[in-house]
Amino acid sequence: MYCEGWGIQIPGVRISPLLVLTVVVVASPACSDEMSGLMCTESFAYAQVMVRTGSGTPVQGLSISDTVLRTSAGFSVPQGLSSVPGMYVILDDNFRGQIRTSGDVVRVTGHASGAVFSADYTFDVPDGCHVRMVSGPNPVVVP
Repeated sequence: MYCEGWGIQIPGVRISPLLVLTVVVVASPACSDEMSGLMCTESFAYAQVMVRTGSGTPVQGLSISDTVLRTSAGFSVPQGLSSVPGMYVILDDNFRGQIRTSGDVVRVTGHASGAVFSADYTFDVPDGCHVRMVSGPNPVVVP
């Protein structure tokens, strides 16, 4: 006998739509540090800083590298998300697995011929999916 008008109909069994939805939600992977290669949403977050000389001229051509002070893990941050002269991406969602959700201090270094800066920033991943800059200098002034 089929149960009419009530959830999924299997002979002799009634399955509530709420039960099916609960199983699907619980079985779906949540966003976590272990899933750093996956996107949690359609958004892609990144943190940027403006780098200028003491006279206010944008510094161009820097390479950006980061070191998470807690782990000493270092990595280079690819550029290309900004077309504004002197604006650099210092961390993005590709590196969220390196940062604790509660936060980490990251030393950001920019280097090129004749221009170097190093500054400490605090980043967190409060929702487990997107990096967020909590503190740090912006703009950065290079002597």
